[in-house]
Amino acid sequence: MEERLKEFAIKLSLVPIPPPGKLHLMFTLRPLTIILPSREDKNLPAVDLDLHLPFLCFRPQQLLLVLSCLLQEQQVVLFSADWARLTLIAESLLIFLQPLTWQHPYVPVLARGMLDFLMAPTAFLMGCHLSHFAEVATETDDLILVNIDDGSVSMSLSDAIDIPEIPVAAADYFIQRIQSLQIHFDLDQYHSASCMDINEQRAQRRTWQHKLNHKIQNIAVELLVNIFRDVISHLNYEHRVFHSEEFLKTREPEEQLFYRTVLDTHIFHSFLRDRLDKKIDNFARMELSTRSERQKYVTVSI
Repeated sequence: MEERLKEFAIKLSLVPIPPPGKLHLMFTLRPLTIILPSREDKNLPAVDLDLHLPFLCFRPQQLLLVLSCLLQEQQVVLFSADWARLTLIAESLLIFLQPLTWQHPYVPVLARGMLDFLMAPTAFLMGCHLSHFAEVATETDDLILVNIDDGSVSMSLSDAIDIPEIPVAAADYFIQRIQSLQIHFDLDQYHSASCMDINEQRAQRRTWQHKLNHKIQNIAVELLVNIFRDVISHLNYEHRVFHSEEFLKTREPEEQLFYRTVLDTHIFHSFLRDRLDKKIDNFARMELSTRSERQKYVTVSI
């Protein structure tokens, strides 16, 4: 028995800790049930994507426009000639919105026979092959058309996108932070000694990607904090009320339409419930940790 336990312990030490999120490892060593939880916040999802790839497809300004459309619960359709890119970009966009949660239909890949779904009278995030772009663009009104392959964003049956943009100060700070990132692995590692072992190279790339994903997620949360930070100042926790009109009075005139639209969405109401519940999520932690940096944010906005 002792030898078996020793062999089991050795094998167990080789099992990797589960990634962040709801995943965990559970096994039974009768009569015991042993659980190995993830080593980070259980409320954060497991991310097995290269989150910098959307920034290789879109300029930060275009990506902000897409995020603005999602925050305002528009009908957003992604297009690409590569099926795999549709799910990659769609999933990345939803990760950038966290801890806000998309509340509407989500179909990252629509087959040709399912294009009628784009006629749905509700907000949605869906994806189509690029070969259907012209058909979709000319047959349905008010769709936000996102061409992943050329990084463009347009509106069906319209020459311009008539959607309020994310407030300038928050948008500019986001762009500044994104442009400070090094999102090319080889350029980031060129100064390091060359590694001849393929497994070690893969491990280095995984470590680099994990760190970059963490930075990008922090920047995305910081964007949401800069957009919604002042919401907290207008909450009445005792009566579970958000004083929206008082909040709107504190916004700049050019931001009014954006906030009026967002405040009426399901995604914001879900976010508001979490604030009233005093939920400690990545938004709450980022808001708390950046309070001392607010002067820097205000300086950028001037």
